[in-house]
Amino acid sequence: MVIPYQQLSDDAINNLIDEYCMRDWGLNDVEDPFASRRNQVVSALKSGKLVVLYSEFNQSASLTQADLL
Repeated sequence: MVIPYQQLSDDAINNLIDEYCMRDWGLNDVEDPFASRRNQVVSALKSGKLVVLYSEFNQSASLTQADLL
Protein backbone atom coordinates (compact mmCIF):
# COMPACT_ATOMS: atom_id res chain seq x y z
CA MET A 1 0.00 0.00 0.00
CA VAL A 2 1.37 3.42 -0.96
CA ILE A 3 1.25 6.01 1.82
CA PRO A 4 1.62 9.75 1.15
CA TYR A 5 4.92 10.80 2.73
CA GLN A 6 3.22 13.90 4.16
CA GLN A 7 1.26 11.64 6.54
CA LEU A 8 4.43 10.43 8.26
CA SER A 9 6.12 12.17 11.15
CA ASP A 10 9.35 14.05 10.46
CA ASP A 11 11.33 11.39 12.30
CA ALA A 12 9.73 8.56 10.34
CA ILE A 13 10.31 10.12 6.91
CA ASN A 14 13.87 11.15 7.82
CA ASN A 15 14.65 7.59 8.90
CA LEU A 16 13.22 6.21 5.65
CA ILE A 17 15.28 8.71 3.64
CA ASP A 18 18.46 7.79 5.51
CA GLU A 19 17.76 4.07 5.07
CA TYR A 20 17.16 4.56 1.35
CA CYS A 21 20.41 6.48 0.95
CA MET A 22 22.35 3.78 2.77
CA ARG A 23 20.66 0.96 0.87
CA ASP A 24 21.11 2.54 -2.55
CA TRP A 25 24.56 4.08 -2.15
CA GLY A 26 26.06 2.46 0.92
CA LEU A 27 28.97 3.82 2.90
CA ASN A 28 31.50 4.08 0.10
CA ASP A 29 33.65 7.00 -0.97
CA VAL A 30 31.76 8.53 -3.84
CA GLU A 31 31.54 12.04 -5.20
CA ASP A 32 28.17 12.89 -3.64
CA PRO A 33 28.22 13.57 0.09
CA PHE A 34 25.38 12.17 2.19
CA ALA A 35 23.60 15.55 2.45
CA SER A 36 23.49 15.79 -1.34
CA ARG A 37 22.04 12.28 -1.54
CA ARG A 38 19.37 13.18 1.00
CA ASN A 39 18.42 16.26 -1.04
CA GLN A 40 18.05 14.10 -4.15
CA VAL A 41 15.79 11.67 -2.30
CA VAL A 42 13.65 14.49 -0.87
CA SER A 43 13.26 15.97 -4.36
CA ALA A 44 12.30 12.57 -5.74
CA LEU A 45 9.67 12.17 -3.01
CA LYS A 46 8.20 15.59 -3.69
CA SER A 47 8.07 14.97 -7.43
CA GLY A 48 6.49 11.54 -7.03
CA LYS A 49 9.43 9.55 -8.42
CA LEU A 50 9.79 7.85 -5.02
CA VAL A 51 6.89 6.74 -2.83
CA VAL A 52 6.47 5.29 0.65
CA LEU A 53 5.42 1.66 0.35
CA TYR A 54 3.94 -0.03 3.41
CA SER A 55 3.89 -3.81 3.61
CA GLU A 56 1.07 -5.10 5.78
CA PHE A 57 2.67 -8.56 5.69
CA ASN A 58 6.01 -7.32 7.06
CA GLN A 59 4.49 -4.37 8.92
CA SER A 60 7.24 -2.11 7.61
CA ALA A 61 7.62 0.85 5.30
CA SER A 62 10.29 1.69 2.75
CA LEU A 63 10.93 4.07 -0.10
CA THR A 64 10.68 2.67 -3.58
CA GLN A 65 10.60 3.96 -7.12
CA ALA A 66 7.07 4.78 -8.20
CA ASP A 67 7.58 3.36 -11.68
CA LEU A 68 8.29 -0.09 -10.21
CA LEU A 69 4.78 -0.40 -8.78
